[in-house]
Amino acid sequence: MAPTDEPGDQADGELADAFLTASRALVGLAVHAIGVGAPQVTVAQFRLLVLLAASGERTVGDVAAHLGIAQSNASRHCDRLQRLGLLARRRSRSDGRVVRVRVTDAGRSLVDAVDRQRRDEVRRLLGRLTPGERVGALEAMRAFSRAAGEQGDRSWAVQAW
Repeated sequence: MAPTDEPGDQADGELADAFLTASRALVGLAVHAIGVGAPQVTVAQFRLLVLLAASGERTVGDVAAHLGIAQSNASRHCDRLQRLGLLARRRSRSDGRVVRVRVTDAGRSLVDAVDRQRRDEVRRLLGRLTPGERVGALEAMRAFSRAAGEQGDRSWAVQAW
C-alpha cells in the first residue's frame, strides 16, 4: 500500500515506527534472557516451548503451521527439545502417523524462569517512565496485543495428555 497525503498516514507511520523500535528493545530483552536462562536453546526452540506452554499439546504439524516453518524443521526442533527433557512426544491414539508434543515440567519451568527474568528487566525499564507514560504504555500494549491475538500470561493453561 503506497503512502497517501491523508492526515492519519504520517501519524500511522510514526506509530508503526515507534512500535518497531519498541519491538527491537523487547526482542533484545528476550534474546538476552533466553541466553542467560537457557543457553542450550535457540530463540526458535524457545518460541516453540512458549507455544506449547500457552496452548497445551499440539501435533508437530500444528506447531510448524503456527510458527510458520516447515514440518521437518519443527520436528528437528522437537528432537532437540526432547533430548534436553523440555518436551515430550507421543503418537496419536487415533492415527499412529500423527505425533503430538507437549511441554514437560522442566520445559515449563524454563519458560517461567526466562519470563521472570524478562519481566524483571521490563519492570526496571518501566520504572524510568512517568506515571502518565506508564498508563499510556499499558493501554497501547493491551490494544496491540488484542489486535495481534496474543494471549496474556494469565490466560495460559497447560492441558494434560
